[in-house]
Amino acid sequence: IPFGKLPILEVDGVIIHQSLAMARYLAREAGVAGQTPVEQALADAIVDTIDDFMTLFPWAEKNQDVRKKAFDDILTNKAPELLKDLDTFLGDKQWLVGNSVTWADFYWDVCSTTLLSCKPDLADKFPRLLALRERVQALPAIAAWIQKRPKSVM
Repeated sequence: IPFGKLPILEVDGVIIHQSLAMARYLAREAGVAGQTPVEQALADAIVDTIDDFMTLFPWAEKNQDVRKKAFDDILTNKAPELLKDLDTFLGDKQWLVGNSVTWADFYWDVCSTTLLSCKPDLADKFPRLLALRERVQALPAIAAWIQKRPKSVM
């Protein structure tokens, strides 16, 4: 296991590590990386922007008081700026990048699901971002997965 960490993805005997590298690879293979090199770069940039925000959270913090205080601070003071920027970037478009769904839309859906489990009213001021989540979750394969996936807190 490269660098001794999970997850990994094995493709034709080659081990790929780092979850976003795996996701980029799979997005290209599935045709949802973006239709042009510029769209691919924009989708990657959106994912990296969201991921930069998600890494602010002290996910592994064991002290629940410290964890709660940090989460509350991030959700109250930093999340609105990210949501405002994402909303502006989305504008009146149906998808974050280009004219079809990309892995950036999927990543927004996954991360927003986690964020909304922590603060349910977090995106109430951003109906376009909530509508984007609904579009992603209405895609037939995604909707089918949501129905059958294991239930969890996050």
